[in-house]
Amino acid sequence: MMETRKKIALITGANRGLGLEIARQLGKKGIKVLIGARNAIAGQAAAGDLKAEGIDALTVLLDITDKNSINSTVQFVTEKFGYLDILVNNAARLPKATDEGAPSMVNQELLLEFLETNFLAQVRVTQSFLPLIRQSTAGRIVNMSSTIGSVTISSEHLHQNGPKPPRIPYAASKAALNMFTVSLAKELRQEGIKVNSADPGLTQTDSGGPNAPYTVEQGAWPAVWLACIDNDGPTGCFFTHVDEHVVNNPW
Repeated sequence: MMETRKKIALITGANRGLGLEIARQLGKKGIKVLIGARNAIAGQAAAGDLKAEGIDALTVLLDITDKNSINSTVQFVTEKFGYLDILVNNAARLPKATDEGAPSMVNQELLLEFLETNFLAQVRVTQSFLPLIRQSTAGRIVNMSSTIGSVTISSEHLHQNGPKPPRIPYAASKAALNMFTVSLAKELRQEGIKVNSADPGLTQTDSGGPNAPYTVEQGAWPAVWLACIDNDGPTGCFFTHVDEHVVNNPW
């Protein structure tokens, strides 16, 4: 039996870090949050923490690189709710120092690994949940991206990413995801479903480290804002945050 209709958001990779904070902020807005996690114990612990804060949270076992896992989660959400209002594609393969290297020497296996997780899996998840999002009165899809995936920013020699060692596999995967965002937004515009990319900046997560310039609360702002925009809000755009304001990022 389906539950009484309430706005529902699914956040992939939400058992910790940025995904958990996005879930927390959405939950505080009265949205039921589905905590997508590969590890059931970690997901249940995260949902428990949110419930202790008065947030309506539920764990769903979801590995975005596993088609069977995606299908099982779609079936669960379909049977329990019959719709999905918000999808935040947050789960991703993050770069490590060992991933750095000259573009001319990029490891093709590593490149394929990043593209599989950060692009192909995101497309697969989105396509699989789209029928449920089409049942929403205000469907929203938010793809978590990065300035490293911006061709415009990466081409600026004085940009903060300029002096850093190249991370072509990660950058290419995020650039591909951005293209998916733009293309899907155009396709779904007439249906009222809004699709945008969000850049959290370098945040104080396990990946960013404790000395990163932004807190996880700040990093979650663009995604939360995009997940909750009204019918007059943007679609097919790329947003980040500056001085507590959400601003456009160049592609």
